[in-house]
Amino acid sequence: MSRTPAGPPRGAPPHRPYRPRVDERADGNARALAAQALARVLDGGARAQTALSTALEGSRLEERDRALATELFYGALRFARPLEASLLRAATKPGRGLDARIRPHLLVAAYQLQHLGERIPAHAAVSAAVAAIKRERPGLEGFANALLRHLGSPMSAMLSSSSSLAERCAAWGLPTALGRAVTAGLPDAEHDAALAGLQARPAPWAWFPADRAPFTVDDDGVSAPRPAHPLAPDCFLLSGGRLDDDSAAGCLVMDPARALAARLAAVPGGRVLDLCPGTGAGACVLADAVGSAGRVIVVEPDTRKAARIVEHARRLGLETRLKVVAGAGADDGLDAVLVDAPGTGLGAGRRQPEQVHRFVDADVATDGPVVTRQRALLAEAASLVRPGGVVVYAVTSPLPEEGQAVVEGLLASRPDFTVDDPRAVLPRLAACTDGRGLIHLLPHRDDADAVFIARLRRLP
Repeated sequence: MSRTPAGPPRGAPPHRPYRPRVDERADGNARALAAQALARVLDGGARAQTALSTALEGSRLEERDRALATELFYGALRFARPLEASLLRAATKPGRGLDARIRPHLLVAAYQLQHLGERIPAHAAVSAAVAAIKRERPGLEGFANALLRHLGSPMSAMLSSSSSLAERCAAWGLPTALGRAVTAGLPDAEHDAALAGLQARPAPWAWFPADRAPFTVDDDGVSAPRPAHPLAPDCFLLSGGRLDDDSAAGCLVMDPARALAARLAAVPGGRVLDLCPGTGAGACVLADAVGSAGRVIVVEPDTRKAARIVEHARRLGLETRLKVVAGAGADDGLDAVLVDAPGTGLGAGRRQPEQVHRFVDADVATDGPVVTRQRALLAEAASLVRPGGVVVYAVTSPLPEEGQAVVEGLLASRPDFTVDDPRAVLPRLAACTDGRGLIHLLPHRDDADAVFIARLRRLP
């Protein structure tokens, strides 16, 4: 659903690129590792998951410290903008910005001070950052110490009832366009919760095939069902945020929104096409839902990605129901087509914060590459499905330019399509479906990524 941007964040203040010292080692220090990975994302254009995984793989951190590094890295990245604003506010001479060599250490420390104060002592966060800065940029350790000790409260805690939407978005580190999209139609009293939900730590969910009963075993050996997601019936919460060894082979970690989109496209016993499979998680949900009499065709021209999709299906026992092809071809007799469209990925900012940092309004221009591709994919899907068949369009973004506008464009050009009420398939979706039958998932309300989904039917 999301694209992979390249290059440094756009619209950010000028910083000298961060280049670690030759002798820098993060081993044994979760905070230094988090800062190292953070710099690679903010100043090097790396993907968050890749930067953190690379840093962790090269470390000798124990499991507890690896978890701390992960928390500090993602937390500091999600709140990087308001954290930096707080740091500059605490400086007696703010200047134009922070030195890029000390910025990641300051951001990691500031995140601990402003968001983890009940878990981490302030002196531990400050002393670790000051020590790292003394090694990295001798002479600035005193400045860093003073800055952190005068940091103050998070910007979000300083909002008032008279704060504008732009001010609220800045306080939460979100583009105004994103804030406007998630608060549209919500009561004023719910706005802060909606914005905060986009920056909240996501719950770990996993999808299990219908014939797998997910259980967890406590320290006393007592087995109990895992908590199920209220909207996605086949998604279950991972106890402690991790998979048990005996569960890992029988499920896929995924956001419930992706599972929902696939479920809405599944026609039991039918032929279904997955036009944008990504990692293949949605294709596996489809393969499970169509049943043994159904078939799923997955379009993936990249041979390495195709092999990974096949491996996921094999591991779940679904490989006989799924076929990967390089292109959609001219088959127009499909029962359903799933378009899990690539886009800005703004709705997945909790897991991929770099998407939020790199977004600019021009990304969703009507004639821009993002929206143009989304329109083309939906038009292609519409041309492939049989009369009476279904097209499900999903995008991990709450922006209307990527959701409603794309669907409305198709409906205007193809009068033989209409919105199909998803509640007839999954009644649980009633609370997040609008009057037209379009689905708007929001993190604070639905415990899922901010995703738009439309189920469209071709008239017989």
